[in-house]
Amino acid sequence: MMFQPARKVKKSLKVAVFGESGVGKTWFALQAPGCKAVIDTENGTDFYGGKFDFEVIKTRRYTEVMKALDYIEANADKYDVLIIDPITNIYQVLKDAGQLSAERRAQNKGKSGEDAALTFRDWGIIKNKFNSLISRLCNLPCHVIMTGWIKDIYEGSGDSMKKVGARIDADKKVEYQPDVIIHLEVDRQGNRYGVIEKDRTMTHKIKERVKDINFSDFIAASSQEGEASPLQIDSEVAEAEAEITAETAEEIKKIWLEKGLKPLALNAQVRRIYQCGFADMTQSQGQEFLDKLIVTKEVE
Repeated sequence: MMFQPARKVKKSLKVAVFGESGVGKTWFALQAPGCKAVIDTENGTDFYGGKFDFEVIKTRRYTEVMKALDYIEANADKYDVLIIDPITNIYQVLKDAGQLSAERRAQNKGKSGEDAALTFRDWGIIKNKFNSLISRLCNLPCHVIMTGWIKDIYEGSGDSMKKVGARIDADKKVEYQPDVIIHLEVDRQGNRYGVIEKDRTMTHKIKERVKDINFSDFIAASSQEGEASPLQIDSEVAEAEAEITAETAEEIKKIWLEKGLKPLALNAQVRRIYQCGFADMTQSQGQEFLDKLIVTKEVE
């Protein structure tokens, strides 16, 4: 059956917190209980070594961040919390790298790099990389806290333009996958508040203003029971839903003939199973068909 009864799943918290400089984003993250690993993208943890226990890697490079996630996935029991502080810098690096690539392409064609602009393909690459990062962060077996800079939201144009809100300064997908999003503020008396922008844990109401908000406030919503329910990674889903690769198609044809099946029957069999022609199969359909073909005499 495709649908199964809902059960309690193993769930760690994925929290995004953003705000102005100095409101306590790093402090909020480091207050989380347990063994902490920090990906520090702006040396924001330099003064906290004597106040909190944590391990740190300092980098802004996307490739190094992904290697750090590989390490955490391979050592699932080592850390209780991963902090990436702030994630805004990773998004900015991807944009800067895309811009540099666009300038180099222009220069290679004898044009001025100063006038080069990011293409739709450049933006697609940036978004795919960043979105895959967010999905991987949300799939980690530990709690994850992502801090971010603040970006004001405006409506209108010209003299009628006005500020209507604020959000985390990164690609918009960072707003969708975390369980909790908190806008940190500090009032004139120095009191720190967290404005709840999103809360799947139902610990607080949306837009509730919580004084001295703490990561531990949400811990009760996490669970170590059941099995994990991982998100699908964007790049993996795209690969599966893209058209069948030439290599997979040729392997299907090869094994089909080796089993003594009629060449003209291949397209009809594919259409019976997937309601599409052989050439219109996705890569995931092609791989599924190939797997069936390898273990059976006839594809059911």
